[in-house]
Amino acid sequence: MDGRRVTTLQGLLKFAIEQGQCQDSGGGTYENMDHERKAFLENAFKSMTIDVMEELSYAISVLEDNSTSNVRKTNALNLIRDHIDNIDFANSFVKVGGTNILIECLKSHDENVRIAAINIVAEMSQNNDFCQKHFLEHNILKLLITYLNDNEDLVSSSLYAISALVRGFEPGAAELIAIGGLELVVNCLNTSFTRAFIKACFLISTLSTEYMLVRDEFVTLGAFEKLANFLEVITDFDVKMEALLRAMAELSQSKKFKPDEELKGRIIKTLHDIISRNEKLPQCEEIVEYSNALLHKLI
Repeated sequence: MDGRRVTTLQGLLKFAIEQGQCQDSGGGTYENMDHERKAFLENAFKSMTIDVMEELSYAISVLEDNSTSNVRKTNALNLIRDHIDNIDFANSFVKVGGTNILIECLKSHDENVRIAAINIVAEMSQNNDFCQKHFLEHNILKLLITYLNDNEDLVSSSLYAISALVRGFEPGAAELIAIGGLELVVNCLNTSFTRAFIKACFLISTLSTEYMLVRDEFVTLGAFEKLANFLEVITDFDVKMEALLRAMAELSQSKKFKPDEELKGRIIKTLHDIISRNEKLPQCEEIVEYSNALLHKLI
């Protein structure tokens, strides 16, 4: 594609023709087609398109039905998730009142329903300040942080949603601080759940990059030391170590960063080993970059 967003039927049709996907168009443009050919092709495209708002409305009605089983609720939420990453559909979903039932699902006793709803909140909020503001007003952050002491799927999904709600949205970050969310995120570094650990590292890195005061607070809460406990020598790409090193490198930029000498010495030795064993591996380029950045702050 050429980077343009196609949001209408005619736009889709025009784009397809311009890209040469319509083999019988005779090489002409959409504007130059006669009315009959336009009508024929538009009808053909209509038969292949889905009325997204109709599907979303159907899913909402399923969720609002008290007799709906949890399995059907999960399926309905997955149907919503298929479309909700589109900002226009996400905003429309809010405007038609879809989030009322979504919030109920966030509080469901059924884990699958809860996780599906949390993932929808995450995807609706990605780079979307309208949805970020809407969910903030409905106290969704306060609800999500209560799930950070649960099982791996729930913790991972909650961190994903929290990250989407606060990234690039200062009121969200301020709320997370006000409700004690930073400390709970740091506590996620104690988990044995790899996915949750990586998401916690990502959230720490992102918030620390965006907000210096948040970075300082993470350091005060002992995030750097917790991360250092998991630092180990690797000999190939490791997504957990990459996320960990990125977070440590970012935290080391804080004015409150003052590790004790024993810890500093242990980290320096490990970093030298990581760099020497991986600097020639193209897949480890960022791991080596983060290691060098951290090493620079420690020496």
